[in-house]
Amino acid sequence: MGDRSAIEWTEATWNPTTRCRPAATNCYALTLAKWLKAMGSAKYQNDGHPRMSGPGFGLTVHPDALSVPYGWKCPRTVFVNSHERPSCDAS
Repeated sequence: MGDRSAIEWTEATWNPTTRCRPAATNCYALTLAKWLKAMGSAKYQNDGHPRMSGPGFGLTVHPDALSVPYGWKCPRTVFVNSHERPSCDAS
């Protein structure tokens, strides 16, 4: 979560939840979640279904993150749940 994003179309990211829906092959987010779990990141310790989402990407709500926007002083464009990987499958 960051108040200064490198993503060109947004100014901040806010991730009050993390999860993965049915996984597509070679999804960057699954690799990221697996790495963050291995590094001990608290937000990525809940495993999802092995065939559907994988290590570190089970649905997790982060109550401590819910109040973060209240501390922002100025309006901004926010990418919400940038670490929630939607289904990449067309079906």
